[in-house]
Amino acid sequence: MAAVFVVFILAGCSQGVLEKIGKKTAAPIVEENIEVAAAEENEAEIDSEDGANPERIDTSGWIRAESAVRLPILMYHSISEGNNLRVPKEEFRLQMAWLRENGYQTLSPNEAFLVLSENIMPSEKCVWITFDDGYTDNYTEAFPILKEYELKATIFMIGKSIGKAHHLTEDQMMEMSANGISIESHTINHLELNRMTSGQQEAEMVQSKDLFDRILNQETTVLSYPVGRYNEESLRLSEEAGYKMAVTTEPGGATSDQGMHALHRVRISPGLSVGGFASLIENASNR
Repeated sequence: MAAVFVVFILAGCSQGVLEKIGKKTAAPIVEENIEVAAAEENEAEIDSEDGANPERIDTSGWIRAESAVRLPILMYHSISEGNNLRVPKEEFRLQMAWLRENGYQTLSPNEAFLVLSENIMPSEKCVWITFDDGYTDNYTEAFPILKEYELKATIFMIGKSIGKAHHLTEDQMMEMSANGISIESHTINHLELNRMTSGQQEAEMVQSKDLFDRILNQETTVLSYPVGRYNEESLRLSEEAGYKMAVTTEPGGATSDQGMHALHRVRISPGLSVGGFASLIENASNR
């Protein structure tokens, strides 16, 4: 079948960032036409993983778990009010304060990978905080609280939403990335992968990874499946696209037995008491 070259417009992305987006030609389903502006060679282009500002992790003080690690991966969306995907700011603050006061170590994606793949931990109490979709309030509301309590987190950003209304800008992502908040992939168009062909899924995954690699001069290593929809092809393709892990919306603690590209998460809903939050974390950690 002849290759179909897809041209995308990603609002808010600087010139040079998007030069090679579209090199995978599987013609993804799109909600809107997006065009890639012509650009000169990006001076910060990543030639290898070593050139992507890799995180240096000292594991000399880490402990080896006696049994398989079961890691709570917390799933948030918006830090606001209005529906069951929005956690109010004060509830979020109380939850982050509880993690800090109870000695939980928050993880970067690379640290989480080591915890799950090597069965070692920086602390007996670990948690990975994640946000889906990349809403502006992740920057205006969550980011200051995370900084206040010195906690790490990961935001799964939709490629086409960069700079759009109510979503993160490139500058906001860069600031957070420099201050303990990782930005990872939520695909380009945020469509249900299990309804796509293999080629369409591949394009969504590869183009998104390339985009965030270039914007943030990083090696993007984690994918979040939009609305939790995926199939067997998604598992294979996410690994082939270069992701070390992928997360789902399947409930519960994450373990390597689930497969590194089908990790479960703990959904945090509004109206949860601090005691209820603590129970979720503790139950997801039980081995």
